[in-house]
Amino acid sequence: MPRWYPIEEDKSEPCADELEYIKSKGDRSATDYTHWEKEAFFAIDDPEITPLESGRIDWLVEGFNGTKENPNSQEVMRSQIQRIGGLDWQIRLYPRGVPGSEYLSVFIECVSMLSDDYAAMEDFKDPPFPFLRLASSKQNKVKKRRSVAAQLAVVMYNPDEPRVFEYQTEAHQFHKMSTDYGWKYFTRFPRYEFHVRQHGQRQAILRGDKLAFLAYIRTVDDPTGCLWEHGDQSADGITAVTGLRPFRRSLVYTASAIPLLHFAPFRKFAQDLPPGAENASVWLHPLLLKMYSRKRSPNYGNRGSQFDIDVMEMLWRMASGLPRMYPDGPESGRFNELVGSFHAEKGAVCGSNRLNTKEHPSIQQAVDSHPKLIARPALLTLELQRQEHDKTERKWKKLTNKVKCDETLNVGGTSYTLFAFITHCGHLRSCRYNSYVRPRGPGKGWYAYQDSNVTRLTEKQARERHSGAEGNANGSRKSEDGYDSPFSEFHEPTSEVTCAVMYVRDDMAEETFNAPDVEEWRPDYIEPINDLYDLPIKSAIHENFGHANVPNINAPPAVTEEEFARLQEIAARIDQAATEATPEPPMMDGEDVVMRDADDDSTFDIESQETSPMYDGKVASAGTKDWLGQAYYEGHFNEHGAFHGGGHHIATNGDEYLGEFRDGEYSGYGKLIYALTGNIYEGEFKNGRPEGRGKLTEASSTGNVYEGGFRDGKKHGDFVLTGKVTDEDQSHCHICYDKDITTAFYDCGHVVACRDCAAQIDVCPVCRRRVVARLQLYGVRVSNA
Repeated sequence: MPRWYPIEEDKSEPCADELEYIKSKGDRSATDYTHWEKEAFFAIDDPEITPLESGRIDWLVEGFNGTKENPNSQEVMRSQIQRIGGLDWQIRLYPRGVPGSEYLSVFIECVSMLSDDYAAMEDFKDPPFPFLRLASSKQNKVKKRRSVAAQLAVVMYNPDEPRVFEYQTEAHQFHKMSTDYGWKYFTRFPRYEFHVRQHGQRQAILRGDKLAFLAYIRTVDDPTGCLWEHGDQSADGITAVTGLRPFRRSLVYTASAIPLLHFAPFRKFAQDLPPGAENASVWLHPLLLKMYSRKRSPNYGNRGSQFDIDVMEMLWRMASGLPRMYPDGPESGRFNELVGSFHAEKGAVCGSNRLNTKEHPSIQQAVDSHPKLIARPALLTLELQRQEHDKTERKWKKLTNKVKCDETLNVGGTSYTLFAFITHCGHLRSCRYNSYVRPRGPGKGWYAYQDSNVTRLTEKQARERHSGAEGNANGSRKSEDGYDSPFSEFHEPTSEVTCAVMYVRDDMAEETFNAPDVEEWRPDYIEPINDLYDLPIKSAIHENFGHANVPNINAPPAVTEEEFARLQEIAARIDQAATEATPEPPMMDGEDVVMRDADDDSTFDIESQETSPMYDGKVASAGTKDWLGQAYYEGHFNEHGAFHGGGHHIATNGDEYLGEFRDGEYSGYGKLIYALTGNIYEGEFKNGRPEGRGKLTEASSTGNVYEGGFRDGKKHGDFVLTGKVTDEDQSHCHICYDKDITTAFYDCGHVVACRDCAAQIDVCPVCRRRVVARLQLYGVRVSNA
């Protein structure tokens, strides 16, 4: 039993000045029920989430400390029970705090959920993804968690002076595994100071050894079952709430494949894929089994695989890989009928043929204004414009302007209904994608697949939060450019924006939105289906994807007259590249690059597979590569898909090149505009760097021009320098060319900027090292010496 200590009541009163201060703060009473109901029952502002029943618990605690003869030795005190919303509730008080705390601890407890008669789980009704039909004894392995969402507030006050109080407000999802919610540190002051009047109080909160509590509780009809969830849920806990299995890592692959498998006709297509060591069934069947069984493989939780590719490129890889996997079968044609070809020149709205949502505020308006015919598969995928190359600042920017995802869509007289959308998270170079699927149709809830988590959302939560932010199209909001980082999840909320939408054709909507709760599927090469819920499931290929090794290529390029003419056309366009927006690709002969057959650098090639033999280095095709967060390229390719021949390239750092390529690198004659400095080099290249004769024009106020030799990217040999370079020019800031150079970067030591420009630079423009600090220089003049 803890030792009892007597307390001496503090009967002091505030002085006139302190009393005036107390009145200036509002001097609210704890018994102002209307006020505290407004504090506790905040507006939810969602038509699908509605308040149910509310009530309060009024509890007076006498003998809080007790006397020497009759001390209060209770570790836990409980109020009377109050029935609210069909459940019994009470206040649970720890007068000495929970172990390890010197502060009062208060909890709201749902007594009904503590009873053995309260069932923790129930059967899923209209599950978002079907279950597999098993033997009767194994059928109902996955159950839905029963829970109740409630808004809470607790006010502790002096019953003789209700204007002295402490309070806390919160909202929580109550269930069998979380029957209470409260505050370990309920008060601002430790419990042994309750009897002392604090500054700003009319009296001590503990007078006459009495405390009073008011608890406000309002239950809420929450169709999501996960509103106001606290604490990290396990994978099994997430499945019990949503009926779906979470996936970890490999975000590009899962974000693209999961919406397709929620589409009932495609699910049947995936089931019917013939097995094979190098076929699509290798990566679709294990993923489908994971979704059916809701089980995790032994690799769950491992680091997984990440790829520097876009989710739309992943869909293209799926489509382009099928003809190679099934050269004599109908699989490729059936895939195109169901979800499209993802080929920009065959009616797919992706890559260089994406919707112009920068200028059109809704999907329907962008579709109506689209210049090309749009293919109409059963599940239509449309990519939104979420990046552009700023020619003024010479860098790529992520567009986060608001785009309305229409509930219904009319494409060339064919009606569609919204089914899913995919969001891009973080900086433009990030490979983090989330999928949002509405498998049961309008009004039946959205399901968000995020890294290691699945949540159910309302229409408002899913669509409004990720449609974008107002003002970005006009440049009034901060753009999400630059590079991803380990802390990219801390980016502002507007950085997660819809980048692709999926609509189901109305003639397929009935089959899609009313899929059966249980489906049958029995692949012959997996474990017995009746043991599926008891045995560890096989790892899916997305858990250990690897890039195939690409062979070194040394053969010389062979350029035909047609390619040379095309190169001349590209060279003529270079003069406009410095001022125009990212160019629209012209119509070209041959197949577009985004529809090449999956080659050895395909994501679906496993590291253990053999690489193809060396090729002869000739130009094989021409097209455009334009994926979100990646470099832009328009021009020729070799047989392995590397840039080869004439082309126009805008790198991820903003550098823009127009000229000749060899085996994926700048080689031959070309023109390069450096994004960092604005300098322009025109001349010969080798292995991606200036090599041979060339001309370098500096983008300074003097416009110095260097004409001469280059070796390994550096000036070398004889040269001619034209321009007006003076000591006065050299002392000016190399960024604004107006003010004097007065700042040195630490810790690289470069001195190139004035104070104002240096304050805006985080990376040294000379050596590209991070600027740790800036040193102000006084009495120093920079000169050629």
